[in-house]
Amino acid sequence: MSAATSRISTVCADQPATGLQGTRMSLPLATARLVLRPFTRDDLASFTAYRNHPEVARYQGWSSYSFDDALAFFAEQAPLAFDTDETWFQIAAERRTDGQLVGDVAVHFLDEGRQAELGVTFDVQAQRQGYAREAVASVVELLFEQHGKHRLVATVDALNARAQRLLEHLGFRREGMYRQNVFFKGAWGDEYAYALLASEWRERRAQAGAADMAAGEAR
Repeated sequence: MSAATSRISTVCADQPATGLQGTRMSLPLATARLVLRPFTRDDLASFTAYRNHPEVARYQGWSSYSFDDALAFFAEQAPLAFDTDETWFQIAAERRTDGQLVGDVAVHFLDEGRQAELGVTFDVQAQRQGYAREAVASVVELLFEQHGKHRLVATVDALNARAQRLLEHLGFRREGMYRQNVFFKGAWGDEYAYALLASEWRERRAQAGAADMAAGEAR
């Protein structure tokens, strides 16, 4: 697998790019605790450190990750435009309080701009704090609302329960299981396929908004 992997894992450009739909580009993107932005070369030491951690690499396509790997990754990423079909674009997740890189969200643009595949990797020190959920939720909103995607997909190792919970919390459906479809780190493994439609996401948001309104009126 390339540095931008399709496997969701939560045990897990110096200037904004403009793509084929450049006017809809919305990076950097601020969330409550994070800034989501293109990678810069200054990120690579932290990027290498968290990707080289055994727990982070456990469900990913690498066993170890060097600074040379990070340099090769950045050389591939730097010229890319966001929302260009058949490319992976890696989004850096920076903690707002201290500017620390804590993870990344990868987007694989597919089907002539109508679909996208997601991957996510977060530093062990930043896990179990809701950062991955916050980052992925914001990227999902960006892709549906600003870039007009119809469907988002993700592939998850069948043993990676935390990644499955992350996707399901955000409304992704488990669509199927691939039995022993990948020879991964010395053994055949199973994977789950997840997906979320724009219509499902909007319905879920509307229901959440209605519930919040009802709760407010009940106070």
